[in-house]
Amino acid sequence: MKKKTERLRANLSFNIIGAIVLVLVLFGVLVSILGFASFTEAFKREYETTTYHMADTATTLVNGDHLKAYLAGEETEEYQRSKQNLDLYCKKINVSLVYVIDVDTSDYGSFVSVFNSVNNEVDDSSYTEWELGHKRSTTNDEYRRKYRAIYEQGSACETVYRLKPGDGAHPHITTMVPVKDSAGEVRAILCIQRPAREIREARRPYLRNIALSTILLALVSSTVAALFIRKQFVVPIQKVSDEATRFAKENTKGEPLGEISKFKEFARLAHSIDTMETDMVSYVENLTTFTADRERIVTELSLAGKIQEASIPNEFPAFPDREEFDIFCTMDPAREVGGDFYNFYFVDDDHLALVIGDVSGKGIPAALFMMVTNILISDRTRMGGNPAEILRFVNEEICAHNEVEMFVTVWLGILELSTGKLVAANAGHEYPAIRHADGAFELLRDKHGFVIGGMEGVTYREYELQLAPGDRIFVYTDGVPEATAPDNTMFGTERMLAALNEVPTGSPEQILKKVRSAVDDFVKGAEQFDDLTMLCLEYKGAKAQEETLMSETNKTELTLAAALENLDTVQSFVAEALERAGCPLRTQMQIEVAVEEIFVNIAQYAYAPETGDVTVFAEVSGDPAVLTLRFSDGGIPYDPLARQDPDIGLPAEKRDIGGLGVYMTKQFMDELHYEYRDGRNVLTMKKTL
Repeated sequence: MKKKTERLRANLSFNIIGAIVLVLVLFGVLVSILGFASFTEAFKREYETTTYHMADTATTLVNGDHLKAYLAGEETEEYQRSKQNLDLYCKKINVSLVYVIDVDTSDYGSFVSVFNSVNNEVDDSSYTEWELGHKRSTTNDEYRRKYRAIYEQGSACETVYRLKPGDGAHPHITTMVPVKDSAGEVRAILCIQRPAREIREARRPYLRNIALSTILLALVSSTVAALFIRKQFVVPIQKVSDEATRFAKENTKGEPLGEISKFKEFARLAHSIDTMETDMVSYVENLTTFTADRERIVTELSLAGKIQEASIPNEFPAFPDREEFDIFCTMDPAREVGGDFYNFYFVDDDHLALVIGDVSGKGIPAALFMMVTNILISDRTRMGGNPAEILRFVNEEICAHNEVEMFVTVWLGILELSTGKLVAANAGHEYPAIRHADGAFELLRDKHGFVIGGMEGVTYREYELQLAPGDRIFVYTDGVPEATAPDNTMFGTERMLAALNEVPTGSPEQILKKVRSAVDDFVKGAEQFDDLTMLCLEYKGAKAQEETLMSETNKTELTLAAALENLDTVQSFVAEALERAGCPLRTQMQIEVAVEEIFVNIAQYAYAPETGDVTVFAEVSGDPAVLTLRFSDGGIPYDPLARQDPDIGLPAEKRDIGGLGVYMTKQFMDELHYEYRDGRNVLTMKKTL
């Protein structure tokens, strides 16, 4: 049985006919849905119109001028006659309820019954007839809107559909019309509640007819299709399939299929099979020659890869006799050869050059461009000069002969080993990552210049970094953050920093291996399309220098204009002192709040409306370490500590404006002291780290 089912599923005729039947069924369902909706809507409109005429006729049985008198208790002979007529009318037109109500027009939230006629036999319902004057709340907001439309907007008719009532009632519609007095004023509303079962009953024959028509059409169509499709489609395709199977097994040219069908498409398919057999035989003959050529190309690419690898330093440790630093690099091309490169070399005995670059493009052109750029940078660096001058020279040389319009991003740094001063410039390359001793790796968002080879006349800006013993710098190409997993998500700099910080005190070799392992785990074997190159250097410093640094306290001073735009500079200045001291993150955040409060106050008020300078002194000393911060300005004398602390127990709207920032500074810092000395405000703050 299972094999028979599998054969049917694989049978072309069965699948085509099945598809036709399925389309017809779906078409029938769609037509049923659309027709059902249209039929229902038309029937509902007719149902609503008929009910309106019933209600409009019923209003003639009620005297609108006497409604108030009825409600006042005057059950006159006229009232009884109207009530009897409405009862008879309710039964005659086969509706559940006919009732007249006087609605409270102040909010339309309630009404009082004037007439109420009940016919429970129509819908097997259990309604109870309301007495004259019976008061009731409006059912819901929809009824409230309908009442308002009749009383205030002059509506001649309103209808509410309750096809799924939630109060236990049967599905019904309620049509409302105004009851007016002789002056034409609306005095009440007459409502007719009519069962909705006629709507459901009217739709059933429609659905039955559509279903029968669809089944009949599907049977007729499948029979005709079975006869026609087998002759005109299945048999020609079977011939083509048999010939293709034979050729795949024998790999020899057979008898031409010729004209197998009157349809052009099948005729072209047969001709294509005949042509394919001829071409395939020829292709097999040429494949041997092509394979030999490919093997030669693979060999040449392998040699090119070895030449490229030999053009950069790849033996580690690179300088085993130098104790000032440790360095390790890796380069993994996405193809046999790549466009990434790194380099490091001594400019002189005290200066080490570090280079990493990424050429646009891939393959042999990028590899050649990379080697030319690397040689130009190396030669120009050894001639002397700073990184900005070197990159400008290399850019001019590349642009002068760049007919292929390629470009390269480059990061170049020159490290002075005796002092730890690193001067660097960035030509459109990735941000380096820096780790200071006892800290964590973080991105250094340095100043970017334009790419090398992109445009003539470009100038580059350089910057300085002060490396202390134990500091590490990590540079890389975009193949690291753009490494792609099978789901097309990228590795990103956040994951890169996390991998770096898993071995923050490891050797450069251990750090690079950890990053590479994290990338491999992330991509899960997915093919990569970009080279992946990394360089990591640990600065160890001279031994004498380390001893000197250990014996000194951490003292620094900064003088700059008292302006709000210098707030970031002051914050960075204090943050560097805290990072060198290994300050906990929570304490550092508290100090940053205090620094911002004091500096902003000086910038805004000390010299207003003029400007002046401010000096910030930072010192970390003692065991346990204590931070001393001193702000000094030449503005108007002012003691911020003299102001009374705000009462934080009061609501914000009842407290005096100001003073909260200084209060927070007092809470965060251990000691605060103010004095006016030598014509300057001097505020000193201390905090145990």
